[in-house]
Amino acid sequence: MPTFPTFFGIEGDPSTIAKMKGDVVSILQAGCCVGALLINFLADRSGRKWSIVFSTVIFMVGSILQVVAHNLPTMMAGRFFGGFGIGACSMLVPMYIAEISPRKLRGRLGTLWQFLIVLGIMVSYWIDYACLRHIPVSNKQWQVPLGIQLAPGGILLIGMVFLPESLRWLASKGRDEDIKKNLIKLRGLPEDHPEIIEELEEINAAAELDRASKSGKWTEIFEKSNLHRVFIGVMLQIFQQWTGTNAINYYAPEIFRSIGLDSNEIEILATGVYGAVKVAFVFISFFMVDTKLGRRKTLFYGSAIMFISFFVMGGMILGLQKDNGGVLGSGAKIDAKGYVAMVCVYVFAIGYEFSWGPIVWIVCSEIYPTRIRAIALSLTTAFNWAMNATIAKVTPIMIANITYGTYFFFGTMAVIMGVFAYVFLPETRGRSLEEIDALFNKGMILAFKDDYKVDKEQIKRDEEAGIYKD
Repeated sequence: MPTFPTFFGIEGDPSTIAKMKGDVVSILQAGCCVGALLINFLADRSGRKWSIVFSTVIFMVGSILQVVAHNLPTMMAGRFFGGFGIGACSMLVPMYIAEISPRKLRGRLGTLWQFLIVLGIMVSYWIDYACLRHIPVSNKQWQVPLGIQLAPGGILLIGMVFLPESLRWLASKGRDEDIKKNLIKLRGLPEDHPEIIEELEEINAAAELDRASKSGKWTEIFEKSNLHRVFIGVMLQIFQQWTGTNAINYYAPEIFRSIGLDSNEIEILATGVYGAVKVAFVFISFFMVDTKLGRRKTLFYGSAIMFISFFVMGGMILGLQKDNGGVLGSGAKIDAKGYVAMVCVYVFAIGYEFSWGPIVWIVCSEIYPTRIRAIALSLTTAFNWAMNATIAKVTPIMIANITYGTYFFFGTMAVIMGVFAYVFLPETRGRSLEEIDALFNKGMILAFKDDYKVDKEQIKRDEEAGIYKD
């Protein structure tokens, strides 16, 4: 927004401005990393439901600080606390959903969660565009969008009060009557229904097995098979950030400006279209990816699309830079190269949203044993946010200093992560949790040696019968 840099003193030479912008953006992701790591302790002690409520309160406090900030330190503090709440919820909410959902819906909800994330990102882009277009140039142009984020926070806060506690957490505390009451409410079935009886037995049996375990949860993390799973989860989360998706999410207006778009309004409009493309293709992936390709092949194909889009984009921006005497920005003359580069941004979004966007979260929810799932997800989510903060910090510096090289870098990362998925990630689609556990217990490190094939016809028959292997 036009007045934001001036109001907070973000001025100076290009490198100084790039550093300060990186600081303002990345402090939120740093808070996310801390929140994702620390909330695990409260979630195990006080429950998933009230931990989400607590995290939402912290987020809303941070949002208020951002709206009323009159200096940069207050804005930074607000973004850190807001980030703490976001990071905590990014770990808690998927776990809460998994622990109350019917088994046949659990896998599908991973893609739905990604869809809602990108829907929120798209809405934020269009709110920014509306404020820029309809609010006169003033501090209200950035204060209003920051204030609007209190609305979804308030809805989550109030809504969670009326939702039941996690069934698995109640089981870990031996609260059998509460489990039965909540399960009947969630499933809408009578107490003596066979599905209720069967699910109660499964939940209690799993809880009993957890209580019988003599090793601590942190000790179990370092067992060979679990360490292998954590390695895969951490690397997938790191690679998800180094796809460059959040480099574009956070700095899309500057990227579009570098290819010749010469007004704030047009830059943010182009960013809004980018958000709409993301929503459209993650919605399509909900119906296509989970059943047709499997996890591993989907990641591999997504990497190929991202590699091509970034290298073509880098080549076009290199050409634009040469055509304009080594200068990029709003003064540059936009031609066919600029339009091709813009299209490549949208092609990247397509490649990301059906692959590395939803699949990483689905795989991480599948590969860990129930007993260490909360800790493992806390660790992998923290790595995701740590890399997110790094991306937020270095992207403006990269754009300012190596320009087209930024896109060649992300294109190269797409190759590396595609190779990783092919070599190290075993296929989990169509395998039950027990089969996945047995797979990792075999100690097979090189996944390309696994001769398992996704049985598409069997998956189709299972889905028609309402059976989903999670």
